[in-house]
Amino acid sequence: MAVGLRIRNQGTGQIQIGLGYRNLQLAKSGTLDTGSFSGGATAGSPPFASWSPRGLLASTAGTTNLHVIRYINDSVAYITGFSIVQSGVTCSVFASNNAPNKTLEYYTFDASERAATGPVGLRMRGEDGSVFYDSRRKGVRVLQVVPLPPPPVNTPYVEVGQFFPGTRIGIAIPSPRFYYSSVSQDRCTAYADAFHMTSDNRIFMSRLETFSQILITNTFPVGGVTMGPQNATIFIVDLSEVPLGFG
Repeated sequence: MAVGLRIRNQGTGQIQIGLGYRNLQLAKSGTLDTGSFSGGATAGSPPFASWSPRGLLASTAGTTNLHVIRYINDSVAYITGFSIVQSGVTCSVFASNNAPNKTLEYYTFDASERAATGPVGLRMRGEDGSVFYDSRRKGVRVLQVVPLPPPPVNTPYVEVGQFFPGTRIGIAIPSPRFYYSSVSQDRCTAYADAFHMTSDNRIFMSRLETFSQILITNTFPVGGVTMGPQNATIFIVDLSEVPLGFG
């Protein structure tokens, strides 16, 4: 059976380049200054809403985006965590604006096809003309899929583990968890899993408030609820050869 060109990983034998095998590729990367993040609120009397300090990632076309974040602060505290909330192609990063290190790196991978302009390196097309490999764009390399522990209770954060010391890594959150809490039926506060990274690749998890809302009607059931997959995971992504400032 004719299969054309296939390139396999020497260590595992997995196909890395081949017709029908497509990987998400780097679309954009850069930094955000968390010191410039700000919260806000709608004005006036209820109903109104408020949100915690946040910044926006540069948008890319499509809904196949996988955002990888690297945000290092060795003094793990409430102010050093980050959360991601994505809606379509809009992605908000929530983080305190007074952490010691305020440079948050982001790397956005997607399945879009980039036009061939200027030096293009090696591009491979299938019979239908679609590009399944483009050497100009780094593919996402997931080193490990990590199941998340239960959210912290009676403690500010829990340690997820230490991963690949000495390797430059980032975190992707493919299955985020969100938490909603109502102390009365007219108000609700939303939280999300937050993550803390240290320079020796230890990862901690906490909960970070993202939005709150106060209404003039009794809409929310009193209590709390978790939304999203209970078996939530994060991806540990290798950023060793992924350029910063791409796109």
